[in-house]
Amino acid sequence: MSGQVTMMERLKKAGKSMVDAGAKTMLKTDIVFLDREIKLRKQAFGIEIYDLMEELESNTEMNTTGKETKIRSAFDQARKDIAVIQAKKECKREEMAVLEAEENVEPQSFNIPPSSGTVLTN
Repeated sequence: MSGQVTMMERLKKAGKSMVDAGAKTMLKTDIVFLDREIKLRKQAFGIEIYDLMEELESNTEMNTTGKETKIRSAFDQARKDIAVIQAKKECKREEMAVLEAEENVEPQSFNIPPSSGTVLTN
C-alpha cells in the first residue's frame, strides 16, 4: 500500500510542477506585455508632448506658467499611468517568486514510530 501512496505523491508532485511551470510561463508573458504597454505609453507621451508644445509655442495668449502647467499635467498623467503598469509588473514578479519558493519546499513526511511505552529523557 505504501508503494501506491508514494507513486500517487509523485504523480501529484509532477502534476503540480507542470501547473506551476505553466503559471510561471503565463506570468513571464504577462510581464513582457506590461513592458510593451509601458513602452507604448511613453511613445504616446512623446507624441502628446510634441503636439502640446507645438500648440503652446504658437499660443501668445497663455503665459509661460500656464504653458508649463499644461506640460507638467501631461507628464504627471503619463507617470501615473506608468506607475500603475509597474505595480502590475511587480505583482507578477511576486507571484513568480512565490511559485519558485513553493518549488523549493519539499513536503515533509514525519515517520513517527509507534509508541513502545518507554519514555526517553535526557
